[in-house]
Amino acid sequence: MIYLIVQTFILLLVAGLLGLVLGWYLTRIVAADARSSLQARLRAAGEDARELRAELDALATAKNNCDTERRLLSDELADLRARLDAAGGGADSTEALASLQSELEQCREALVTATAGGVAEKGDKEVDSAAIASAAAAAASGAQSLMGGTAAPALISDDDAGTDDLQQIKGIGPKIAGILQELGIRRLEQIADWTPENVGWVNERLKFKGRIEREEWIPQAKALIETRDA
Repeated sequence: MIYLIVQTFILLLVAGLLGLVLGWYLTRIVAADARSSLQARLRAAGEDARELRAELDALATAKNNCDTERRLLSDELADLRARLDAAGGGADSTEALASLQSELEQCREALVTATAGGVAEKGDKEVDSAAIASAAAAAASGAQSLMGGTAAPALISDDDAGTDDLQQIKGIGPKIAGILQELGIRRLEQIADWTPENVGWVNERLKFKGRIEREEWIPQAKALIETRDA
């Protein structure tokens, strides 16, 4: 009887020890899984934090750029207002601008008539198309100087003799060459003589701001003229 009791006690003790070891082992597995899960979440949180920090830096940079652009536009607006006031101030400068624009439109209309029919007549007096183009350029120069500091370059009409291949200049393709010809820019000498105000005037019409300076049209035109005349 005592032997059975002792044997039963030993079996219960062994079973308890096995349960304890198994429980400890299972606890370690669960803890390891939990630790791995927490580490993965921590790494994901770190990556999210880095992405958020990068987005924050990008937003800060964009804000600084916007502030810089706003200040530049504000300075430009103030400069334009100062130029307008210096030109005559208020209503006087507005009237002068309107007068110059009206004169420009009249010159353009006369230029179209002259180029379509060869020579336009005004009363009994013939009007040379080159003179009309020159007057149009002068009017455009005056109007643009009031509006923003640009001025039209010297232009020539369709019936003026001599047209250069402007596509020799790197950066001028068939489309841009066609636009330049429509504007009255047909000779390398015209491009070579451009002033910064002329460049601004042409840039506004080509819709490629800074392209003329970046591709160095003027130095290219001068080099082509020197090569041609050598």
